[in-house]
Amino acid sequence: MKNIFLLLTFILGFTSYAQKVELENFQLTSYDINSSDKIEFSSYSTIDKNGMLNVYINGYKTETYYSYQLNDAEIKSINKLGKEDLENFIAKRQLDPNHFYAGNRNYISFQKNGKKKEICFILPLMNSEFSEVLKMLEKTIYSQQNVAKISKFDIDFNKLQIDILKQNQIDNYLPQKQLPPPPMSR
Repeated sequence: MKNIFLLLTFILGFTSYAQKVELENFQLTSYDINSSDKIEFSSYSTIDKNGMLNVYINGYKTETYYSYQLNDAEIKSINKLGKEDLENFIAKRQLDPNHFYAGNRNYISFQKNGKKKEICFILPLMNSEFSEVLKMLEKTIYSQQNVAKISKFDIDFNKLQIDILKQNQIDNYLPQKQLPPPPMSR
């Protein structure tokens, strides 16, 4: 009986010291805006306070849902995003000359101390601290492990679209998607 009590005390003590996500209502979305100003979602992810990452991927043929448990180091890394205003993670507001961007845009939002923080961004414009966190998350999001597949979870795409379009007008410096010019012929 004494051994069981000690074991339970140890387990409860260990779980109470586990790293917690300090950001509430965490959302990360990869998207495109089509010619009729409608959002086309590529992925959508949420993270709960215990570090459970739920992922929606809109693939070419199917929509798939995954769930991953983030470790303490990953949670600690994510918590860095709440330490300052998201605008402070912007390294520059335009691409370098003769550089083009053909990838998706991203939207991140969360609440910290009851205040909503959100930004639309592309990684080439963000600083290294922010980029490291996002690359870590993207590695897990796009790993698409079969053992992590889950059933569909609810996503309010209409509200998400409204939030993104509103924030996209504020973060209006993002470049339009374009391919580099063709090589010059000789």
